Amino acid sequence: MSDADFRPGEGETYFAQPGRATQQQLADQMSRSLGDPCVKIVLEAVNGFVLILNGNRQILAANQELLDALNRQDPGCIAGLRVGEAFNCLHFTEGTDGCGTSTHCRTCGAVLAVLAAQAGGLPAEDECRLSMVREGKLAAVDLKVRATPLEIGGCRLTAFVLHDISALKRREVLEQIFLHDFLNAIGGISGWCELLNQADQSTAAREIAALAESLKEEVVTQRTLLAAERGELVVNRREFDAAALVAKLQLIFKRHPIAQGKTLSIRPLPSPTLLLSDEVLVLRVLVNMLKNAFEATDPGGVVQLWFEWSDDAPTFAVQNAGVLPDYVQARLFERSFSTRSPEGRGIGTYSMKLFGERYLEGRVWFASDDADGTRFFFSLPLLKPPEVVPGGHLAASTHNVLLVDDDEALLRLGKLLLTRLGYATTACRSGTEALAIFKAAPNSFDAVITDWTMPGMSGQDLVQQLAALRGDLPILVCTGMGDAAIDELALAPIHGRINKPFTFQELDDSLRQAISGAAPPTPFPSLIG
Repeated sequence: MSDADFRPGEGETYFAQPGRATQQQLADQMSRSLGDPCVKIVLEAVNGFVLILNGNRQILAANQELLDALNRQDPGCIAGLRVGEAFNCLHFTEGTDGCGTSTHCRTCGAVLAVLAAQAGGLPAEDECRLSMVREGKLAAVDLKVRATPLEIGGCRLTAFVLHDISALKRREVLEQIFLHDFLNAIGGISGWCELLNQADQSTAAREIAALAESLKEEVVTQRTLLAAERGELVVNRREFDAAALVAKLQLIFKRHPIAQGKTLSIRPLPSPTLLLSDEVLVLRVLVNMLKNAFEATDPGGVVQLWFEWSDDAPTFAVQNAGVLPDYVQARLFERSFSTRSPEGRGIGTYSMKLFGERYLEGRVWFASDDADGTRFFFSLPLLKPPEVVPGGHLAASTHNVLLVDDDEALLRLGKLLLTRLGYATTACRSGTEALAIFKAAPNSFDAVITDWTMPGMSGQDLVQQLAALRGDLPILVCTGMGDAAIDELALAPIHGRINKPFTFQELDDSLRQAISGAAPPTPFPSLIG
């Protein structure tokens, strides 16, 4: 079943069971768990990130260490979310019901541990390599997870503990890959030095130079990767020629050990080939794409490289004949996951994403099937912005929703749910951005859902300005604050309120009523005279 085939209520999922507690059920579960002394002890005494989950894998409580790591002050901000949604996992929007329900989740150690504990009634441990979006950029973390069943007042819960083992995994990668390759290069240099007096000196000199260059490349790669993960990598964009870059790649792999006995086939490049980006980082992405392809190619095989313009976007592609198994495809871009061995290589594919998307603001993806083998693609940003559709944003859709929330994870979750409900959605992380988009095409939106408490332009200010621009616009306020806190605010007329966290059905009902006009614009009930 594809995402397009999904319909709410069918109970379809790619992996773990869908479905979430209602607002009232969640409130009851949170009250029971937080009021239990055993839960308090677990949250305060256990080292690491600690969560209490309900039977739907939703968060009921979290310890302060986790809240600090997520930069959250109020635990209510993540109540009702699942683990991947709280951490803003890169894949949680791919499933039919968020975290745990995508194809990628089949190999996620966090989901597997929770399901094992729920099914077996015993503690379960696993490891989780989490790729996530943090402040709009790709990040990765390695976690050791343990799920332990609890029963509080007749309610079956799970205590979920996570420990960050990223430093350990980095050290393992350093030992297994870098030091291994480093020693191989040193051994080769040493061997050719001993043969200088016996072999042809020009041949020995070329081999020593090639090995020294390989050694230098390994050192620079590791240093660049560490700087990128720390957020310290500087991008130097300038104009360069794609044809010249491809020529460099051809030279690199002409003598590279991984390409010996194999052929690199390069298609003729179309015109023009002038690009604007960081040539060094683009080269690193392409080198890793080619290394991955050559590793998967048998002796005598061919690896293809080509460049094309796709919808004005400069795109590189690398192809080899092999087909990736499904479990590899699901985890391909995880840090430390390898396509060639069960432990600790995987840096190449991970760095493609890290450099290509986080720093170069492009897109890295792949396709693998029996017909065409495995193809990796790397597309740089458009050289010119797409044309605005007459009539405004998303004009072709039946119902278009403007969604506003400063929390990126909640924004992605909201967009996922709205998409599943059949709405075209424009998502904005600030009131300022939302207002600018709305002003450009005020008649193109059928409804607005906005967070209330946001930095900069608040939800209240945004609602007032939107209402001034279009008085008939259905506006829903989404908030995690209680009635008492809301009552203290001076609210502009709105169509309704959605409490965080909300269910599929609650979101659907509120939006349908607002768009159909069943709920006219009024203040909250507490402000009615």
